[in-house]
Amino acid sequence: MKYEVKINKLPKSEVEIKVSLPADFLVSARKKAVGLYGESIEIAGFRKGHIPENIVLEKVGEAKILEEATDILLREHFAKIMEQEELDIIGQPKISITKLAIGNPVEFKATFAVMPVFELPDYRALAKSASAKATADKEEKIEASDKEIEDVLLQIRKNKAHFDWHEAHPDEKPARHASQGDAGGGHNHAEIKDEDLPELNDEFAQKAGNFKNVDELKEKVKENIIAEKKIRNAEKIRASIIEELVKNTKIELPEILIESEINKSLAQMKDDIQRMGGKFDEYLTQAKKTEEELRKDFRESSEKKAKVQLIFNKIAEVEKLEPNKEILENEIKEVMKHYPDASETNARIYVTTILLNQEVLKLLEQQ
Repeated sequence: MKYEVKINKLPKSEVEIKVSLPADFLVSARKKAVGLYGESIEIAGFRKGHIPENIVLEKVGEAKILEEATDILLREHFAKIMEQEELDIIGQPKISITKLAIGNPVEFKATFAVMPVFELPDYRALAKSASAKATADKEEKIEASDKEIEDVLLQIRKNKAHFDWHEAHPDEKPARHASQGDAGGGHNHAEIKDEDLPELNDEFAQKAGNFKNVDELKEKVKENIIAEKKIRNAEKIRASIIEELVKNTKIELPEILIESEINKSLAQMKDDIQRMGGKFDEYLTQAKKTEEELRKDFRESSEKKAKVQLIFNKIAEVEKLEPNKEILENEIKEVMKHYPDASETNARIYVTTILLNQEVLKLLEQQ
């Protein structure tokens, strides 16, 4: 059947619909409601499921019967209405019955968020342009200077001296940083003098990481510096591409998507604090903030995350990108291994999203 629906589009990708269902729908739903109550209540002298309607009404009341009938109507028809109107609903709708009487059409209105409809920009051209801008001043070959190598080697020697000192003084507490209110005492990197540092020789290199000699250690340090620079460079290009996509894509974000991202950020923060042995309430006291103020702090970045995810989802759909099935299944197993109480469906959605995002980024970075 064709449902009678009036649609009113609201800001922030919200929709209000007004629906009128034929009167006989309510008659049918009411009959089902009476039957459900007849099977659930117990009345002396009657078997469950064989209680006359007038007795059920006397026991339950017409109001409760109509309430159940309304629920039945919505369960049977709401999803079909969404399908007819091609509305991709997000979250729970707010539904109110505006007309309910036997012999009359049932009328209700519902307000809900829908998945935003938007046009993608020329993402390939944007990615190419953003990548070119990000690397405009970085045309020279990525290298590690002698100074950079020396600085890393010095830090390794300081770390070793620091470690050796604490091994020799196991009862000595590590010094607190000045920012933590240290009044002196203890031992830290700043107190290590040149004469305390281990000599940079082959023996040190061998102990530092089973290197044959100092030259091999230096080569490894050089490789690591170059690798880090390449990662930072790739991150810079990636950030530039994402920034251009966000700037050039107009999306009306539903509040529910922003709230979802805020909740994720807050949950991650709580988890990080707990893993470090802290308590979230104590963190709030120290930061002199309420949880609501934190949520406000997260809002801008959460809006951006939500927008980026929608853009990536659409690019993946347009380009028909799919995650590697073998990698997907292996990653899901890993997630379930670390979080055995998690829903496998949620784990699959989570891993699929991450892998698809990687595929989208790979496509954009190749432009």
